[in-house]
Formats: sequence, structure tokens, C-alpha cells
Amino acid sequence: MGRHDLGYAALALLATTAYYVAFLFFRSAARRMPPLRGSRPFHVARHMLASPVWFAGGLILFLGLAVEVVAFAAIPLAVAQPIFAVSLVMLVVYAVWFLGERLSPREWISVGLFVLATVLIGLSAGSERELTAGDTLVETLASPWQMLAVMAPAVIVSALVWLIGDRRGSGRHARKLAGVAYGIGAGACAGLAEAGIRGISIVYDDTGSVRAVLESPYPLLTVGMAAIALGGLQVALQRCRLAIVATVLTVIGRTYLVMSSTVLFGEDWPEERLPFVLRAGGFTLALVALVAFPRYERPEGTDPAAAAEEARRPVRGGDQPDMSPIT
Repeated sequence: MGRHDLGYAALALLATTAYYVAFLFFRSAARRMPPLRGSRPFHVARHMLASPVWFAGGLILFLGLAVEVVAFAAIPLAVAQPIFAVSLVMLVVYAVWFLGERLSPREWISVGLFVLATVLIGLSAGSERELTAGDTLVETLASPWQMLAVMAPAVIVSALVWLIGDRRGSGRHARKLAGVAYGIGAGACAGLAEAGIRGISIVYDDTGSVRAVLESPYPLLTVGMAAIALGGLQVALQRCRLAIVATVLTVIGRTYLVMSSTVLFGEDWPEERLPFVLRAGGFTLALVALVAFPRYERPEGTDPAAAAEEARRPVRGGDQPDMSPIT
């Protein structure tokens, strides 16, 4: 990697760091908001936009994404993905060291598998061809079924997570969903929003026309999916640990980006043996990490062993879940 490429790599690291700094602002804003519910999306949006802290985080996120578009257009995905992994590790360390979040050994293993999966998926993209506007779904507005097929799973998963997270019940169902569930819902939509940004970049680089970009479906895809992802993220940060939510959201987003690119940009899985094995291994590790993650959030500040013992105790039928923010 030459000096010029190192500069873009440093710029990419700065962009992803800003991306996660925005998460810290969102978390701080979530602690100051009244209880948010996914079944009331307009209520969530109103409190987000009315919060100066959240708005500042949104500006940082926007600037980070703008720098990311410039940096990642100049470096291959095989370099970009490990940079994402490094930034993610820095965020997890910060959450544990400075925010006092605790992870059980099982959760640490899952986080490690997620980081490794991100690196493997990135390395598998080393031989991808350069894309042009002709490879994208610029004509999708006339025949939207392919894009709708890509969007539907992400939107459905997000809606299910929001509704299940708000469900009140007794027994085991009274416990709050863990950050892994919210991370999956928000991550799938975030991956599609990033795919939209990638489509915008491809169309503009190939045509040099802002009008061509605006006539493409990618701005609408980016704005719509980003709105859903940010709403889900805000609800998650009020109820779950930042380290878990950010890890799952990042890895699911990058994975969904790769998967949706098959439809949106006509990208096939690598045919060479090594890239194929790397990508298959990355998806496998991500799936194993998802299965290994606990499904319910333990009370913050409790010992994992004590929480597991508490979970085995019978619960009275009249008990109700605590929907208040984690403090």
C-alpha cells in the first residue's frame, strides 16, 4: 500500500471513528428521553429530532458518512472492512472501560467472532471488478420488484423486533430482548442504506450528473432505510448495552450490504477458491455468533452467573416486564 493509499486508509479510519462517536451521542440522548416504543415510530422520531444531543450526533454521523464515501471510493473493500473492525473494537473497549458495561464470556466470544467475520468478508472482496452505472438498478423505478425483494426482509425484521420488544408478558417473555435482536433489525436497514450510498457513488462517478443520481432509486433507498435504522438504534440504546447493539448492527449491516449487492449491482460471489472460502467463512462465523448471543438482556450491573441463576427461578404469572430505560 503506497503513501497515497495510506492517507485514504487513515481518512477511512477517521470516518468510521466519527460514525461510532455519533453512537455515543445517541446513547447519551437516549438516557434523557422518556421511554421509547417501536410501536410508536412518530413519537420516537419527534423526541429524536427535538433533542439537541441527538441532533449533534446526527451531524457527526452525517459528516462521517460523507468522509466515508470519499475514502471508500479510493480504497478496496478488502481494506475498508478491517478498518471497520478496528473501529468497532475501539468502541467496545470504550463502552467496557469508560461506560462500565459488562460482557459475559459468551458475549465476548460472540463479539470476537463478529469482528473476525467482518475481516473475512472484507478480504473476500479483493478481486471484485469495478462497477459502473450500467451495473446498477437505475431503471428500477420502472420495474421495482427486485429492489422491493431486497427491502422487504429488512423492513419486516425491523418491524418484528420493534413489536416484540414492546410486548408485555409474563414468565420468560417478561425479560427484555437483548441488544442482538435490535442490532439485527437496525443493521439490516443500515446495510441497505449503505448500499444506497454506494449506488449513488457509482452512478455519479460514471455519469457525473446529479440529475442521474436523483432519478435513480438510491437516494430514496438511503433516506428511507437510514430513518428506520436510526429509529431502531435509538430504541435499542435506551434498553440495551451499547457494545452489543453497535457490534451486531455493524456486522449485520456489512453482511446485508454484501448480500444485497448481488441484486442491486449484479455482483456474484467470488469464483476463485480463496475469496470464496473467506466469504463463506465470514458468513458462517457471523451466523455462529448470532446463535451464541443471549436472547434476553440481563439487568445492567449484575453478575452474569447471578443473572443466569435468576433466570432459572420460576416467575410469578403477575410479573410484568420493565420497559423503563436502563440506568
